[in-house]
Amino acid sequence: MRFSLGFVLAISLAGLQFIAILFVVTTSYVSSERAILEHARGLMARAGSNAIEHTKRFLEPAGETTEQARRVLNSGLVSTTDRETMERYFFQLLQTEPQIAGINYGDEQGNFVYVMKSKGPGPFRTKFITIKNGVREVDYIWRTETFQVVARDSDPLDKYDARTRPWYIEASALDKRIWTDPYIFFSSRQPGITVAAPVVLPNLGLQGVVGVDIEISDISRFLSDLRVSESGSAMILSADGSLLAHPDPAQIKVENEDGSLSFANINDIDDPISRAAFANIDGAGAESFGTQSNFTFENQEYLGLFAPLEGIDLPWTVAVYAPEDDFIGEIKSNRSRNTSIAALISIFTALAGLALAELILRPVRAFAVRTALVSQGEVSSRAPLPRTYRELSKANKTLIDEIAHRRESEAKVQELSRDLAHFSRVNVMGQMASGLAHELSQPLTAISQNVDAAISTAKQDAPANEDLIAILNELDEQAHQGGDVVRALRGFVRKDEGDIATFNFNELLDQAERLMRHEAEDHQVRLIFEQAEAPEVIGNRVQIAQVLINLIRNALEAISSANVPMREIRVQTASLDRALEVRVQDSGPGVPADVKLFKQFQTSKEDGMGLGLSISRKIVETNGGRLWHDKDDTQHTTFCFTIPRKTD
Repeated sequence: MRFSLGFVLAISLAGLQFIAILFVVTTSYVSSERAILEHARGLMARAGSNAIEHTKRFLEPAGETTEQARRVLNSGLVSTTDRETMERYFFQLLQTEPQIAGINYGDEQGNFVYVMKSKGPGPFRTKFITIKNGVREVDYIWRTETFQVVARDSDPLDKYDARTRPWYIEASALDKRIWTDPYIFFSSRQPGITVAAPVVLPNLGLQGVVGVDIEISDISRFLSDLRVSESGSAMILSADGSLLAHPDPAQIKVENEDGSLSFANINDIDDPISRAAFANIDGAGAESFGTQSNFTFENQEYLGLFAPLEGIDLPWTVAVYAPEDDFIGEIKSNRSRNTSIAALISIFTALAGLALAELILRPVRAFAVRTALVSQGEVSSRAPLPRTYRELSKANKTLIDEIAHRRESEAKVQELSRDLAHFSRVNVMGQMASGLAHELSQPLTAISQNVDAAISTAKQDAPANEDLIAILNELDEQAHQGGDVVRALRGFVRKDEGDIATFNFNELLDQAERLMRHEAEDHQVRLIFEQAEAPEVIGNRVQIAQVLINLIRNALEAISSANVPMREIRVQTASLDRALEVRVQDSGPGVPADVKLFKQFQTSKEDGMGLGLSISRKIVETNGGRLWHDKDDTQHTTFCFTIPRKTD
């Protein structure tokens, strides 16, 4: 042959490797680009959904507050002519929802009550317009958070008439709750909308209209924090193209020639990418909304998503866009870089192949010579083999060890991937818990207020029904307790350590006994609570209650899942020097030896998540105590924790 075997092996190895690398790079680029773009569209869809859900959660309390105020005024619990009671009621509603800017009521005679947040001289300001015997009076009262009067004033030149305002006219004409078009509030000069509903009394007809003002500038702040991609963005527009929310709040408002403020139109803002995004769907019709819509700006491809704000009677559109290169730009640059690297590797492989071929052929030639010499009888067949094969044997052993090490590394990577996926699901659970706590706060507030109204009504009956009043008081207590738990949950999700105060631990034991009594009876488990001799402790009462309930429920579930003759849970207390020690002892089967306590995602329950004990330990440590498993108690399963005790 014209070429040696070593040269052929080297060139063949380099050529095959170059072809294989090009094939892998090309297929990897195509599949990675497709997968990443699909993932990017999913991220944008989730970002759009987050923007929609946040906007709905931001606006819904205003509609619910409006309906609640209308029901209270319609029912007569708050008289439409008792402006002092109405002011206090509006003041309480305004404190429950931070995004509400003000609540007002105007009647058919021109009287007007408006409670709003103020920048001074007090945090809240009330405006009264009173029409009496044809005389109009306009009074202002500034109050503190505790409803104390800070200042008073009057304005005889004020000409405001609620009956001429669009929200009053539209709500009274349609006889239902309405949302106004967004506008710039005169007082705060911030973008907002008004929710209004008519107040109609039986046999008396329309009495007036109650309205709730809500500023929507916080939506822009949310969009500025919404991470779509490195250069992505999101915004909200109305049906006429007005820009309602934008990551840059300065883009929203424009000053008119007369000095008034109005919303900027999408075609007039200083954001050419946003203009190009909406120009791509201009005139396409409502069917374009809710779908992916790509567009090009300055020779760069963009991914776009446009979706309507559903669930609220507002013709708003949420738009999310991001450049493709934010997701696949690195892949494009890697494609050419990897091609160059593949060529260099092939050249190096060719040179290394020549040397390797020589090393491989050397023992072959040695064996050929040895065979010829043996056949000629010049060398004994018992002569040692060439040492090259011993080296190859060592290389083979090294290769086997390397493969085993690589397999171990891959197993560790898979385990870390599963842990990462688990952490991601737990993070989503935290967001869902935060959203659920936000949604539950509204009905709990409504329940508490309705129960207060029911108690007041029950006390007016003669004679008063004491049993009914007692039931309502207990219901009110449970509603407040539920609200405390919801607030504690929201505080935990926000990493808020809560309020530390002195409280009676025996009262907490009584509440825990009432809360767990029915569940224990269902599982035929006896609960025993021993009162503390010095019950005054210092900590976050709701968080400590959560720890106590979690330990009792863990013990209850352990006993329920095992067939044990003695089914008993005992909660004991002991006063230490500066702390109160609490022991939760159960007669269950104990803790499995393979379970690492207080480590996240370690649990003995089939459907458990392994977070309860780790979170409980964090809560106790945050409150100045510690939580541990008493291994010295061999006859029972005992968990102990301490709380700082109030000392004189």
